[in-house]
Amino acid sequence: MSKLLLISLGKLNGAMLEAAARDGRFPHIIVATRNVAAARMRANAARIGAALEGEYPRIDVVGFDFNAPEAADALRKIQPDLMLAAPTLLPWWKLSGHSNPKVRALPFAGWLACHLAPMLALRAAWDKSELHCPWVSATYPDVVNAILHMTGSGPSIGIGNVSECLPKIRFLASQHANAPVSELAIKLVGSHALSNLFYRDEAVKELPPFLLQVLWHGHDISLAVKDKLRSVKMPVVHDQEINRITASAGLDVLAALLNDEPHALHAPAPNGLVGGYPVKISRKGVAIDLPPEWPLEHALGINASALTFDGISAIEKDGGVIFTEKCAAALKALLGEDWPRLKPDDAPAMAAKLIAAI
Repeated sequence: MSKLLLISLGKLNGAMLEAAARDGRFPHIIVATRNVAAARMRANAARIGAALEGEYPRIDVVGFDFNAPEAADALRKIQPDLMLAAPTLLPWWKLSGHSNPKVRALPFAGWLACHLAPMLALRAAWDKSELHCPWVSATYPDVVNAILHMTGSGPSIGIGNVSECLPKIRFLASQHANAPVSELAIKLVGSHALSNLFYRDEAVKELPPFLLQVLWHGHDISLAVKDKLRSVKMPVVHDQEINRITASAGLDVLAALLNDEPHALHAPAPNGLVGGYPVKISRKGVAIDLPPEWPLEHALGINASALTFDGISAIEKDGGVIFTEKCAAALKALLGEDWPRLKPDDAPAMAAKLIAAI
């Protein structure tokens, strides 16, 4: 019986627990977290809800702190078949609508250290555990996963972001072709910044660069659909409930990693690449699944150029991140000191300064 391990039980993994428990493809779910008592109550709620929908997974809760010296031993004892982690020191919903204009002015990547620091700590425990099962991340994977791979080992893939763009594309393509969604073949290369702008009500002057192919019975309707993406709004409420969307985006990725047959999906950061891509996923691993007319180097360049929309000018080979001038200026305004570049080793110190500033 395959074991899915969820590291910590924040808002996102809480939504993932509820979704996975009801899904039917995850017979054994283990929650590893510091607050065992609270997690057990949430696990009980997930079991009850799943049972009411006809699913009866085994759900266990174990104490775990990836910062503790014994973290590697704890992981080794669990022996998961698949691990999903989504730790962050500062979730986005704590910043949404913040009263401080300096906080609101900071681009998304300005908070990178708060996402990278806990993932580096978890990676250290993971390496020491010597486990070899797939590891999935939901913590700004488009960038964090890439940095982890540049500086050592990293997750096999991420969840969310690029895949969350697909429903709107499918809805618009289906409407344009007057055809059911099942008749459409869609492939997308896109970034976190793209997904961050896809479902907003306010006007978006410019979407980040992306590649889109929409085929309907061999007919290419990509341009028509792409034009609609720029003009048709589909706003959603950006509150904590939006974590349910990311949880839904992750289910097929997680299930595919436990399956012998490859599944064609979309996901961010496959094997540590920056941004999101069409992929084929199975128990054997993750492979990029681009159309023949899209060279990999072109797709990589598209996602690299989209980083500026998050506030990143470039990611260097050593994992260092160079912020855009706008992001660096906003960081200086908030922190009172210059941070034009973030080195991975400096992530804990910068994260502490960011948390203190809000």
